[in-house]
Amino acid sequence: MRWPACALVALIAFLDGKTARAQLQDDVPPPLRCLVRYYAGRATRVDGRWALALPDGKTIPYDDGRAKTFDEKLEHPDVEDAFAIPYRKGAIRPVTVENDDPGRVRLDAVFAATYGASERAVDVVRVTLLGQPLRVHRKVAPVFARLDARLRGLVARDPSLAPFLQKLGGTFNWRNIAGTDRPSAHSYGVSVDINVERSDYWRWQKPPLHWVNKIPQPIVDAFEAEGFIWGGRWYHFDTMHFEYRPELLDESCRPR
Repeated sequence: MRWPACALVALIAFLDGKTARAQLQDDVPPPLRCLVRYYAGRATRVDGRWALALPDGKTIPYDDGRAKTFDEKLEHPDVEDAFAIPYRKGAIRPVTVENDDPGRVRLDAVFAATYGASERAVDVVRVTLLGQPLRVHRKVAPVFARLDARLRGLVARDPSLAPFLQKLGGTFNWRNIAGTDRPSAHSYGVSVDINVERSDYWRWQKPPLHWVNKIPQPIVDAFEAEGFIWGGRWYHFDTMHFEYRPELLDESCRPR
């Protein structure tokens, strides 16, 4: 079969375009590609630089080219800032390096675009965790169901862990992070605080900070296995706090 010249030209153009699109996708920085996988938005180019385009038309640069202090990253992060400190699973270790807080730099606009930009917009449903009723975002309700099954099995094997998982609180709660004007992850219904009476929090301590923790390793492992990061892995420790941040636990999301 002989192809007409015009058909051959069209086919070559199509294949070249497909190859170019594939190459373009391969060029997307891994953290940006992962945000698109887990949250609302798409990778785009703005003035030749990579950025995350949100559904409302706003864009967040992958690298805004600014040198920032840690506090400036908290207040005005780009995508690169949110992934700059790697989250490390494994054995619980004291955190002694100042501002070693993987996950505390959050892209608030991404959370708002994905989960809701106002208290009314957050789609909350009721779930149970170890028999305790909680309100979480509908999108993460299946994650909490898997977590519930995992924790039930854990407590069945080791009942001494049960007291740490009682008196749960702090799931959906539209509020700012204490001492800041930035939204808490609790505002989006994607986090949970376990028993505060068995936890430690940096704001309860007078400077200089000294990392402390009582939460057992198996509980931390169970949450991390379902995509939650733990505030006990922060220099500014919050050992009761777990929030759903799968992009920080996905090895393929690490910057090259």
